[in-house]
Amino acid sequence: MDVNRSTWARLRLELRVIGIAPPVTALAATLGGAILVIVMHATGAGAEHVNLAAGAALAGFAPLGTAVAASSIVGRDSGAELVMTTTVYRRVLFLRVGLVVLPAALVTLLDAVVFRALNAWPAGQGTGGYVLVWAPPMLWLVALAMLIAIGLRSPGAASGLIAGIWLAQDLMRSAILDNTVLRTQFLFMGVADRVPVHEWTVNRIALPTVGVVAVIAAGLLLGRPERFLGSDAA
Repeated sequence: MDVNRSTWARLRLELRVIGIAPPVTALAATLGGAILVIVMHATGAGAEHVNLAAGAALAGFAPLGTAVAASSIVGRDSGAELVMTTTVYRRVLFLRVGLVVLPAALVTLLDAVVFRALNAWPAGQGTGGYVLVWAPPMLWLVALAMLIAIGLRSPGAASGLIAGIWLAQDLMRSAILDNTVLRTQFLFMGVADRVPVHEWTVNRIALPTVGVVAVIAAGLLLGRPERFLGSDAA
């Protein structure tokens, strides 16, 4: 019982340190996308447009909002030097990111279930789309956002770069899909039209693989948390 109380007290403390902005940023993206799809469905929008909106909400809005929220947590704790004297900063930071990413992931999964029930579903996706449409790009974006924020010691710069990468992939999708290497890292493969099954499978494996490598790299950089002291966390 004491252990449970201690755990909940720790989680409440970390949530207070995180503040309200990161969770709101992450959840606003995925909930906003869900509201858009539901309103379009309720007002009789065409099936093609509703399906397109559902794909954008799952594969686009939710991963981007979550990544921006995750990057905003890195290096912005003005009391970081106190944390370093009592525990491993890497664990603290990953815990804080997890407290933002996990709720966003669960809400995105709920979105997928609701969209499927409404028959608002990306073309060509089966039941695996409940997770595979949004989870690989979310892991990829969150991991790279953390790595960039840690490497540059600037959450603001990381958010801008991640948003730029996301937008570039959306605007240049034809060029990316025509490139053998780049299409393995295409975020929107889960909602792209007429993609061969083997290329879709490679993409869905390659994205989380790169994400895991980025998480490991971020963890290694966090092995020296003193580098954040006095850094610009803007």
